[in-house]
Amino acid sequence: MTYDEFITEISKYWEMFEMGLKKQANKFLFGFAEEFKQNVPQDEADALLYEFCCDYIDGDRFDGHKRFGLSLPFQLTGLLNDYFMRECKAEKMPQMRWAFQIFGNYYNPHDPNQTNFDPYNILERAYEHPDCDQKTVHLYLKQQLDWLAFGAHHFPEGCCIARGEYDDTIRTAERIIAENDVPTHLAEKTRYYKMLYELYYKWSDGGRVGDFEQLCASERLEFHEVKAFYYK
Repeated sequence: MTYDEFITEISKYWEMFEMGLKKQANKFLFGFAEEFKQNVPQDEADALLYEFCCDYIDGDRFDGHKRFGLSLPFQLTGLLNDYFMRECKAEKMPQMRWAFQIFGNYYNPHDPNQTNFDPYNILERAYEHPDCDQKTVHLYLKQQLDWLAFGAHHFPEGCCIARGEYDDTIRTAERIIAENDVPTHLAEKTRYYKMLYELYYKWSDGGRVGDFEQLCASERLEFHEVKAFYYK
């Protein structure tokens, strides 16, 4: 199978799906995926999936099909799951980054218990890889910032992550910044969360005296509390 033939079949699925023929599209793609697994030799299949990931994840050829991020239909993620399992085991890049991009932020129905690979661990391994690229650097730093944002979501009522998790996360974020050239806004966001958390812990350890939002304002630190409502 050539790459053009592979893309032609995938495009047929997208065309049917966008016409509203969802059942027919899914049935067609199930048949194609099964035929692909049964009839395409592994080396050839891996080369085709590698080229597809280059175009779909790192390129802009299929931007019109990324309305929901990098989410792909079940049948294609099944092919990619098998492919990434082999490539991640062999410590290949950028395949380890790709595995995170496809499965790191989405539920993986092909590996619900993460028994084959943990995508978050894969991203960490990708960052430590000799062939780590700038996209991996940004992704890894963004994951630290997303975790810090989650932890601070209910400030000042409480912190959603343990203090040790904060320490590890901010330490990792600062190490990434020190080791790489990162966008200014990501570096500034890291400094913001460090100041916010340290002010929160100081306020909390001191008995929670005064209004935390006003305290942030006095320190020229932008913060607006997210109101929580409880129902009995």
